[in-house]
Amino acid sequence: MTPTIRNLIRSLAAALPLAASIFCAQPAQAATSYESDGCTSSGNQYCFVLYYNSVGSTTNSGQGSCYISNRSVPDHYGYSPNGATLVRLVFHYGMLPGTCTTDSGDGTPLKNNAASIANAECGVYNRVYWGSGYQSISQAIYGSCGGYGGMAENLVPELKNENASHKRY
Repeated sequence: MTPTIRNLIRSLAAALPLAASIFCAQPAQAATSYESDGCTSSGNQYCFVLYYNSVGSTTNSGQGSCYISNRSVPDHYGYSPNGATLVRLVFHYGMLPGTCTTDSGDGTPLKNNAASIANAECGVYNRVYWGSGYQSISQAIYGSCGGYGGMAENLVPELKNENASHKRY
């Protein structure tokens, strides 16, 4: 091998890591934040609730951690408000007095993990959908104007742990 070719190979080999970092670099991972309360009602009194667990057989109320909202959510995975930060939607406990009080499911992603629902919004339906963007099979629940006790219902089998969005109307 001539010295010129040898030097060329050495130069290319030395430049390879730099070229790989320029052309093959993965985008920087966006910061992740979490949200478990999407309700603006004072004290979460008039909100829609997705529960991590099914309705209790003796209590007829939601069990475990919950996600609370009073707006439509097109994707239960989360959203990016600015293109740089991802807000992941998760279940959390302690959000409502007398319900959402156990840590079962705390921190679990909302998407495809809800088993039951309750709606305490006044005169408003909330509908849970199987697919993101309000697509496919759905189940609606009418609001009761406050008070969550005894009004939760299990999601139908097709939606239990298969929920990707919900719409308020």
